[in-house]
Amino acid sequence: MGGEIRVTDSARSHKFELFLDGLGGSPVSWLIINDLEVKVGKSFLKMGGLGGVGTLEEHRMKGYSRRVIEYSIDYMIKNGYDVSMLFGIPDYYIRWGYATTLSNCKITMPLRNAERTRPGLHARPMMKEDASAILDIYELTNRFRTGSLKRYRGEWFKFRKGSGWGILADGTVFEDSSGRIVAYCASDRWPRVMRITEVGANDISLYEHVLRYAYEMAVQKKATELEIYVPFDHPFAELCKSLGCTISIDYPYASDGMGRIINLNSTFRRLIPELEERLEKSCVRNLSSKISIKTDLGLITLEISGSNLSLSEAESENLVELPQWVLMQLILGYRSPANVLVDSAVKYRGKIRESLEILFPAGHPYIWLSDWF
Repeated sequence: MGGEIRVTDSARSHKFELFLDGLGGSPVSWLIINDLEVKVGKSFLKMGGLGGVGTLEEHRMKGYSRRVIEYSIDYMIKNGYDVSMLFGIPDYYIRWGYATTLSNCKITMPLRNAERTRPGLHARPMMKEDASAILDIYELTNRFRTGSLKRYRGEWFKFRKGSGWGILADGTVFEDSSGRIVAYCASDRWPRVMRITEVGANDISLYEHVLRYAYEMAVQKKATELEIYVPFDHPFAELCKSLGCTISIDYPYASDGMGRIINLNSTFRRLIPELEERLEKSCVRNLSSKISIKTDLGLITLEISGSNLSLSEAESENLVELPQWVLMQLILGYRSPANVLVDSAVKYRGKIRESLEILFPAGHPYIWLSDWF
């Protein structure tokens, strides 16, 4: 196979295009790497978000997409990325070491249940000038939300998408009696359906008023129910549970929100502040002093002294050996240590389980729908 892959750099993205000899100036296969930062607790990892993957129909099944994907992974290895994530079709990206790392949570609520909420805030459409106030709330409510992406001030001014690709989103802000923005939500710009795709508030008591607004909009649209997309453990989900709703959680296999580790050492260097905080909060003082993690990307040893953590490459007697994609699931909290340690692809020795449970607790990693790429 001849041809070349060309890279076009933009401010926060890089386009990879495969051009074949003799086919003129049009690429036959392409993708985009988005320069993003994904949270694990309070730490941020440099993440390459793969999106816009495509191949001309007449050139599919010829290995062209494979060439571009492998080239892009090599690019990320050489350019200091910690991890990579994508939203993918089933059973495709697993061959490049990507595994499912995000679940999908959908709440449906009959309008009669939402009607029980009380109004209490002034709602109005979001304007560009509201971006800073919304980002303040976003950063507050997602300060410990693993999976959430950093939104850059001066660059983020609106919700990029709704519940699906090609669906526009409307932002709404909620003001208190002094005119201060204290909450916000995003919803699909779609007739006869009221879908909430993101919420945030300075205080959880304000979510009742956001839900009341959603109810009133649903009545105006003549919708039959509310659809809400938030993490399962979010305070807004707790409010919905208290009023009566149906929650559906989808854990896809080898599809949808997926991730992999690109650089083992840089990933753990960035994780140190979060891991040290977890050690301190655990109040456990008799953990193994050294824990080695061995993957197909190499080995790293966590050296623990109280709540302090350092890294080395010397193998210890306490060791867990696992594929990098399983470690990625563990880091994001998609799988629990107990589940990982019984995986047939995982081997371990020594005192390892308690340390892993403290360092990598299970959770509900989540990327808000507006930030999908």
